[in-house]
Amino acid sequence: MPPPFIETHYSVFEKIPYEAQSVLGCISSCWANKFQLKDVPDFAALPVIQLDRRAVRAICRSPNYSVLFGYVCVMAWGLQLKKNAEAVWNNQESRNAIEEKLKKLRSGNLTRAQAYDLFRDKNKNAVKGLGPSYFTKLLYFFSPTPDFYIMDQWTGKSVRLLTGKRIVLMHKNKKASPTSENTGKNYRKFCEVVDSLAWQLRNTGEQMEERLFSKKCHPPAQWRAYVNKHYLH
Repeated sequence: MPPPFIETHYSVFEKIPYEAQSVLGCISSCWANKFQLKDVPDFAALPVIQLDRRAVRAICRSPNYSVLFGYVCVMAWGLQLKKNAEAVWNNQESRNAIEEKLKKLRSGNLTRAQAYDLFRDKNKNAVKGLGPSYFTKLLYFFSPTPDFYIMDQWTGKSVRLLTGKRIVLMHKNKKASPTSENTGKNYRKFCEVVDSLAWQLRNTGEQMEERLFSKKCHPPAQWRAYVNKHYLH
């Protein structure tokens, strides 16, 4: 069972209504061109407009697209940094590993913990340059059910703030992103908290993850501003 929530923070969070994410990130074709990624399957078919998360998931779940094609769309949507993008894509061994893992993920039959541990940094077959904030995007977009949620700095901080528990292990720096010490067990508990919040506040799990992520804007959206003010390492 997920832990109880901290009333002070929960009372603020529950009053902030769900607002659907719009399109995000970089245009897939532009992102691939910018970093000069070679041998992208069906390169000419890469989207030439920004995508929302539903469109990205449709691509990743479709058997008509290579998993590597979907991978590029996810990383463009998530604005993966140049050094990480190149480290993964330009290494043939890493690219092969990504392809194998994504095929397993797309086919299903993995629990949340198993899917997470498939990509985890401590795994001997881990992909260097692909941390939890990015590989959990792959879990969300490629899994058969949309309840393998994205665990990044904002959803991770939110869960820790709302529960008062170190469910997600975070770096102690300004960005405070999830660390490589997280295991499939941490990820499973994280997802269960998202499910619990969704049930209590009558959202889908996907909607709740979006609420926890909040919006990056200037000034920050209400919940993100609250997290910035109250989150402690």
